[in-house]
Parts: sequence; C-alpha cells; structure tokens
Amino acid sequence: MNSALLYVRVSSKEQEREGYSLDAQEKLGDEYARRNSLNIIKRWKVSESAWKDERDAFNEMLDYAKRHEDVKHIIFDVTDRMTRNDMDKIKIWSLVKYHDKTIHFSRSNKKIDKNSGSEDEFMLDIEVAVAKKMSNDISRKSKMGMQEKAEQGFYPSRAPFGYYNNPVTRLLDVDKKNTPYVQRAFSLMASGSYSVKMLANILYEEGLRTAQGNRLNKGTLWHILKNPIYYGVFTWDGSMHQGSHTALISKDVFDKVQSVLNGKAHNHISKRNFSFNNLITCGICDCKILGERKKNRYTYYHCTFSKGRHNGIGYIPEDRLASMFEEPIKKITLSSDIVDWLKEGLRERSRSTVESQETRLNALRTQEERITTRLSRLFDLKLDGDMDKDVFKAKEQEYKGQLFEVRAQKESVKAINQNFYEDGCKTLELANRLYSLYVKANYEDKAKILKFVASNYTLNDVTLYPVYRKPFNFMAEKGGRLSWYPHRDSNPGPETENLIS
Repeated sequence: MNSALLYVRVSSKEQEREGYSLDAQEKLGDEYARRNSLNIIKRWKVSESAWKDERDAFNEMLDYAKRHEDVKHIIFDVTDRMTRNDMDKIKIWSLVKYHDKTIHFSRSNKKIDKNSGSEDEFMLDIEVAVAKKMSNDISRKSKMGMQEKAEQGFYPSRAPFGYYNNPVTRLLDVDKKNTPYVQRAFSLMASGSYSVKMLANILYEEGLRTAQGNRLNKGTLWHILKNPIYYGVFTWDGSMHQGSHTALISKDVFDKVQSVLNGKAHNHISKRNFSFNNLITCGICDCKILGERKKNRYTYYHCTFSKGRHNGIGYIPEDRLASMFEEPIKKITLSSDIVDWLKEGLRERSRSTVESQETRLNALRTQEERITTRLSRLFDLKLDGDMDKDVFKAKEQEYKGQLFEVRAQKESVKAINQNFYEDGCKTLELANRLYSLYVKANYEDKAKILKFVASNYTLNDVTLYPVYRKPFNFMAEKGGRLSWYPHRDSNPGPETENLIS
C-alpha cells in the first residue's frame, strides 16, 4: 500500500458544530484511504486558524512530506480545511510540482497531482478564493456582532481577572473568589505606598494564586490596574462603552491608581516600615518627613532635603513625634454631651435624606426609560429604512451620551450612604474616644488613626498643622462646647448638617 499523511483541522468550536469536527474529518479520511489503498502513517488533528501568518502544524506536515520522499500522498477533508490563503496554496503546489506529491480531498473524492491539467489548477484556485471570501465574510460578521454587543454594554471578549464568562447568559459575572483580591490591589495601590512588585508579593501572601499556583506577575498585575472595566466601562475597537456588568471599584479609586502608576503621586516607598512615613511634609520646602534608623536602635524623622538642605528642622525622635501628634488628636476629640446632641441631629437628617434620595432615583429612572424608548424607536426607523445613515449615527450618539450621563447620575445617587446615621454615630463615638485610643495605641496603630483623621500634616518648627478630613475638619473648626450650640435645650441646627455633609 502507498504511504499517506492525513491532515484534519478546525479553527473554532462553531465549526465543530457545523460538521467539521476533527473526528468526523478523520473518519472520512480513513474511509477514503481504505477505498484507495492508502496507508496513513502519520496524522495531524489540529485546531488552528488558516489565517495565521505561521501555521505551526501545517508547516510541520509540509516539512515531513518533503523529508520523506517515499510518502507520496496527503489527505485533506476539503479545500478550506487545507488552506484559506494564497501563500499556503503556493506551498501545496510546490509539493505537487517539485516533490511529486498527490493531494487528496476525502469529502469531495478529488485529487491533484503533477499530471493534473490547467482546469484542475484553475478549479483549486477558485475553491481557495471562495474559501477566502467566506472567511472574510465570517470575520466581518463576527466583528459586527461583537461591536453591536459592545454598544449594548456587553463585554464581547474573554472575561478579565475578577470576572468570568457566564456560559448561559454569555455575560460577565463577578468571580467571588478573586474579586476581593482585585479590590485589595486597587485599594493598596491607591494609597501610593506600594510598588507593583510589593503589591504582587502582598497578594501572594494573602492567598492569590495563578492557575498554576504561582504569584501574579508584575505585567499581569499592571494590566489589571490599568483596565477601566473594573469601574464599569470598557474599550472596544477604539471606543469607550458603558458596561452592563457589576463594577468592582469606583472611578475615584481607579483615577487615584492611575496617578500612582503614571508617577503623579510621589508617596515615599521604603523597604523598611517606618510608622509615620507619608504623613508629614516639611513646612519650609514641602518635602516629605521620613524615618531613618540610627545605630540599629533609634528611629528619627527628618526632611528628605530633596530641594536642598536648610536650617530650622532637625532630627526628631519617634517617641517625641508621637507625642507631638497628641495635640491635633485632642483638638477633634468630642465630649459625651456634644456627641449625644449631634446624634439627634443625625437622626433628623437621616429621615429627610432617604426620602430625597428615593425621589431623585425615581426621576432618573423615568428619564432613563424615556431615553431607552427613544433609542428603540430610532433603531426601528433605521430597520424600516426611514432614516438617513448619518442622521441615525448622530442621534444614536446623542441618546447614548444622555443614557450614559443618566446612569452615572443614578450610580452617584445610589452611592449616597443610606446608613449614614449609623455610620455617623460610629464616627461620633470614635471621636469621643479618639484621644484615649491614640494614647494607648502602639506606633503602627497611632499612624492608622492619624491617617484616618487627616490627609496630611505640615511640620513648622515644633508644631504640627493637620489637614483634617471630613467630618474632623468641622470638629476642629468648632472647637469647644460653647461654640457647638447656644443652649442645652436648643434643636440641632445647620451645624449638624455641616458635620455629616
């Protein structure tokens, strides 16, 4: 029997469902070989696109055929399983003309060899051209389908880390196992105190593993941190689309991370953990005040002198610096009677806020439905041929822009904390115990308290000037008890609203 090679190929799962499965092609090839007294000595069953610049399995088969002169026959299923491009067609003709190979097509029961006439070569050219045209049409329709899917807010590709492709709905669903790691990564990077390498190590220590059980590499982590899909939007074909999937982080957090990655945030990152690093700036030159270890025993803080050395601020021992922070903490520690009075104000404000939030949401829902209806009517007019293409495109962009804005407003309103009464009470209770908590805490916990109440501290001479966060800025401004309210029996007024705004 004559020796032969068998090459069967699919390029997608869809092709297997259309009758091009590898097993089906192989079965036809075996039957063809038996009928024609061919002995298949080597076979290739591959999933490989016929449009790749370098088809590894195809080229391997060609090389094998050239090296084994005794193998004179190669069996394919049909022409488009062999090739869909002119370059590979030329390679096949080279085998036929210069290596005396015979090409067989098991499904159509045809063959081509060096004795084939010009009509056979012409028909093969036509079949390859048709296969090429069909492939182009499939590619174009696929791109159109993915573009349409993207415009409707559905991510048309493989799910990024933290999500998975739902096989039933074909939508992005939240991967509950890995979502906490994504949120943790953005939270840590937004602080400006970590490099991507440090972040990868922290996430690995906290349990994050790749499918192979390794740590996430820096490149992968970098792409995660740069991907806007995590705050609800994605880019497809050069355009930004509002996604229908659940966002894992806020846009504010994403923007902070981009500032850090782009080098706009200049927090000091140190291998040694000094508790009060990234808290204080120098009042003379606005540089960071950082820790330094002396004699492997003592920790001192001083200006980095990044803009040149200057006089006026020396080295401050860590215990002395911790004591200097007590005054800013004491300034925002509230007495018990003020806390009780402010809680009453929070209760009243809570009722009115929940009502106004629901009213605003209902109005935005109505507006969203109105715009969605307009979009639907617009598509109907396009399908009926009653609208110019350019007019349709302009109105479509207008309505989608309005829809994007309304949905953003909805998310903003939803973000208003309906539990702010409970959260506000917790903050007030914390403010009541703030000074005692700070005094008892170790240096690391002291730093956490300091970061919680203020975004920065400026050191002038021996005095610290904090930039308090809300609502601690209001507490610091109001000062003592008499400035909070005029009389013990007075109703809570605008001061309470300022506190929680």
